[in-house]
Amino acid sequence: MPADMMATRIMRGEKEYLDPAEREIGRLIGPNLRELFVSCDAAEALRQQLEHLESRHLALHDLAGGPTGLQLLKQLAAMGNGSIRQLVIRQQGYGTTLATIRYADYTLPGTSTSVRVYSTDVEATPAAQQAIAKVMMELAQASVLILSEQVAPAPAHALRQALRAVHSARWVCPNLLVLPLGPNAVAAAASQCSQVVQRHGLLLRASPQPARGSDAWSYILGFWQKNSARGRLAPVAAPSLAPLTLDLKPAGDAITDAPAPFIAPTPRVAAPAAATAAAHSSSAARYVEQVRGLAGLLACCVFEVATGAPLAHAGHAPSALDMARQGSNLLNAQHLARMALALAEPAQELLISSERHHQVVRPVPGHPELALHALLDRSKTNQSLVRFQLRRLDGLWSR
Repeated sequence: MPADMMATRIMRGEKEYLDPAEREIGRLIGPNLRELFVSCDAAEALRQQLEHLESRHLALHDLAGGPTGLQLLKQLAAMGNGSIRQLVIRQQGYGTTLATIRYADYTLPGTSTSVRVYSTDVEATPAAQQAIAKVMMELAQASVLILSEQVAPAPAHALRQALRAVHSARWVCPNLLVLPLGPNAVAAAASQCSQVVQRHGLLLRASPQPARGSDAWSYILGFWQKNSARGRLAPVAAPSLAPLTLDLKPAGDAITDAPAPFIAPTPRVAAPAAATAAAHSSSAARYVEQVRGLAGLLACCVFEVATGAPLAHAGHAPSALDMARQGSNLLNAQHLARMALALAEPAQELLISSERHHQVVRPVPGHPELALHALLDRSKTNQSLVRFQLRRLDGLWSR
């Protein structure tokens, strides 16, 4: 067969092609080669297949993005007198290869138990490779993070970033082993595995540094045998933020049933003491009176970030309580987004535009425990003008 021709196996009938007893992904088209045609992206297709088969596999992931995981997989295949197998995911209708995944099956000595091991060293685009690796680890029965000395920017930082994935809503893998390769990696693994905030029910361990490949597999398979029977983690319930609407009620209408603010489960700036809050009230009142003069302003409020309590309000509707609580909701939602994206710097301000309105939420200058929430008529102003005018008012708070 020419090298550039796609291998295809002629199935004898529908029963063979759709054999329900075969718990494999894709169809066999050659020795150690299977293919799967999909109409979605490769990562989502793999997720659907693994979930459907209730896969109990082991995933090898090299945090440096190198070939270490694949090298270990080849050693495992040699130990079991087997071969590396491949799953090729192709685009339906075109036959374009989206990803090539390598795996091996290994039977534990003295038992009939077989474990399937996937390497996240996938042949695909960088984005698809990351997405597929994420799916493999999330749905594994055990995942192995290979931590080398070359991982950038540093072993401890790279491992800390990777361990954040366990808080994903789709992470159900109950066992996580860190395999360090080098003295710095050993120290990073020991420190991070003891300091990381773990998911309830997740078992996180660091192995000793292996001297050779057989030692690495001794640690990995020993970890698997001890913990492969543990139950899957319960899915994380995604936090629900109260919906925010800008459809304003007439000024005379009462606003009721204001939603309670969502407080992110991460350390926040403590609310000011009662005496400090009282001292801030007069400054806040003067400040909002100045903000009231902005072109197109409908309402504004200075509030405590931690509690969502209003200190001063100007304008008609929405009310002080609604402005404060919804401003606190927006800040907390942005805080969760920063944590998910690993953005360390705090937000300077939030600017949100809809068809009829602009919203601005920004910390009060010099007082990060307080924030301003302003609502403006879009037809009478623009975001650039609003930012310029608010910055001119920044020095008024301390006067």
